[in-house]
Amino acid sequence: MSVQGIFSDVIGLSYCCGSSIGTTTADFGFSYDEGTVITFSIGALVIGQSFGKSLLTIIDLVPKKTSCFDPKLINRARLLYSLAPGLGFEAPVTIDSKVHLAIDKHASQIDLDSSNLSDLDEPLSNTCAELGLVPKTVSHTRNHLRRREAGFKVMRDMKIPTRDENYVLGDVYLPLQPGKQYPVLVSCTIYGRRVFYSGPDLDSHDEIAAFEQAEDDWHSTSEDVEIKVPRDSWGKKWALQRGFENIATFNTFTYVPRGYAMLKADPRGISQTPGTRSVPGQITSDFHDAVEWSARQCWSNGNIALVGSSYGANTQWNVASLKPTGLKCFVPYATDLDIYREAAYMGGIPAFTYLTDWYARVQACSPRWKENMNLVELMKQHPFYDAVWEITKANMDQADIPCFLAAAQIFTIHGRGAYEAWRVRNPENTHLQLVNSDYYPWPSREAAGKILQFLDHHLKGNEHSKPEPVGIQVRLGYGKWYWRKERTWPVPGIRYTKWHLAGEGNLSITQEQGSETRYSYSTKAPPSGKSGISFYSSIFDEDVEFAGHFSATLSISSDASDADFVVTLWPVDREGQVVPLSTKCQPEPLAKGFLRASHRKTDPSKTLPERPWHTHTEVDNAPLSLGEVVQIDVELYPAAARIRKDWKLRVDISPSEVQPDIPGYRDPGMRATYGDLHENGTNTVHVGGGRVNYVLCPVVPVKEGYPNMVL
Repeated sequence: MSVQGIFSDVIGLSYCCGSSIGTTTADFGFSYDEGTVITFSIGALVIGQSFGKSLLTIIDLVPKKTSCFDPKLINRARLLYSLAPGLGFEAPVTIDSKVHLAIDKHASQIDLDSSNLSDLDEPLSNTCAELGLVPKTVSHTRNHLRRREAGFKVMRDMKIPTRDENYVLGDVYLPLQPGKQYPVLVSCTIYGRRVFYSGPDLDSHDEIAAFEQAEDDWHSTSEDVEIKVPRDSWGKKWALQRGFENIATFNTFTYVPRGYAMLKADPRGISQTPGTRSVPGQITSDFHDAVEWSARQCWSNGNIALVGSSYGANTQWNVASLKPTGLKCFVPYATDLDIYREAAYMGGIPAFTYLTDWYARVQACSPRWKENMNLVELMKQHPFYDAVWEITKANMDQADIPCFLAAAQIFTIHGRGAYEAWRVRNPENTHLQLVNSDYYPWPSREAAGKILQFLDHHLKGNEHSKPEPVGIQVRLGYGKWYWRKERTWPVPGIRYTKWHLAGEGNLSITQEQGSETRYSYSTKAPPSGKSGISFYSSIFDEDVEFAGHFSATLSISSDASDADFVVTLWPVDREGQVVPLSTKCQPEPLAKGFLRASHRKTDPSKTLPERPWHTHTEVDNAPLSLGEVVQIDVELYPAAARIRKDWKLRVDISPSEVQPDIPGYRDPGMRATYGDLHENGTNTVHVGGGRVNYVLCPVVPVKEGYPNMVL
């Protein structure tokens, strides 16, 4: 009995199966007899054989478990895929009489079983030249094969219409089953959508080949191999990573094989989408239109989620507030809401070292297009919080739409916004994670299972359970951590404990009652030795776990008119060495925060006991007077770690993030601190004599967990 099957994305491929002879139809169909071998061919050239089944791809025409590196598979796939008119499968392979003639003409030169991949170059080039096509490279072919093996395909450079009669470009990743509809995950960033950023000039075959080579290398080489991307602008550190396929989006290989379509869109002025960048409101509009377009496509079931991290998270808030058609939930992973407080002027200290570098990289990703405005210069012109910054704040009018939040602990940015969002959102439909400082791979690796739970529940049906409301990566030191599950934030049972600065460089749980002691230090970090001053607790007599907001209240003065104060907390082992808290076993603070003294004014209506809220307005700006002692409240972003029995807590107060006396610790190098920009001076912390000086720490009940696993 003859049954129907599908040969994915190929029309006109000849087949023979017993009494069934024909070519694949416009919907890729073929007939086969169960248990009978089918032979597929183009003209007289036999491509391969397989037993029939409901869905076949080129991979099924070679023996099972044949590697994507195997020349026999690459040769067959390269020939077939080169007959596709696009870079992906936005249009199917169509084999007509012209293709038959061209293949038959060169068939004698085509050896699909050759172990030398270059043997196919000449006959394939000649065949494609006659058909007006461009032959696929080996890397391009392997990228398609890799996706086919995982059960999905890509449609490249889809033109997505916008409401103003322009368009943006996007790549669509789809499971292979034709005719089915899927929930869609949509992302939109300013970095470009190829591996691992930017995208090729579509008129340059060499650039297209180079990007395909970069993608192939990303998947097939180890982290000691640097990925070569045209217009290299992101740096060696990024080119060695293998955690995320594309900056600020989620990995296709994590989500598409689990029954999702993914759309990665480039807004105007990005990569190959024409237009001008940095036009106010434009990226929100482009992102919104891409969402609505995806909801209308034949492969979409109309259920949409916004996904992405960093800039790919920040773009989601305003789009979600517009309530585009089909939007059911969104995942702003490692997000900022208030660009002034959370990126540009954290604690009032300008982050222009970081932002200037970032902005140059963004421009290098998309060199064809111009800027509407210079964002970094605009930020520099507005050093205080004003109407310009108010306009950039995220719109929070979407509390009815389920949201999955994440914050990076001890990173340069993305460590505050998620908690501020949690405070104003509906806790019944919001999930919060506190994750690694190197957060980029997490949505596609460590946290992917939690995100999939969330997406399955809201996009596929309530029969899928939701993840826990709050998940916390608790750092244990020496590369270890465990995943802590909680029902709310702040953590139930939390106790905010004050560690007071005391004489002789001590930390005490009681306030110093003696006479005043002055701890002074240079406003510039030295090249070696200690920067600033340090205070140490006594030895802990039991394990103590911290998870939540930290803050510091200090009594300070300076002989300069202003001063920056950086507060860092470190665990110290019984040998007196700082315990490396990062997952890569490198020095990383337990908690960290900043404040420029002139920005010390707080808003009592927004300040919480554990989280001061600084106004940062020009009218509240208060330079220091010589000899004047003032009290400052320093916000330290949330973090989580355990200090073991017999360890100590160290608190550093310094003029910058530079700390030479901790071997291996590196200043993130993102802030232009006051001391670095002015003449050398002296800052002083006044301890005792009734002065208030303490660090507030969030102590939570100790739990035992499962190191290095998110369950």
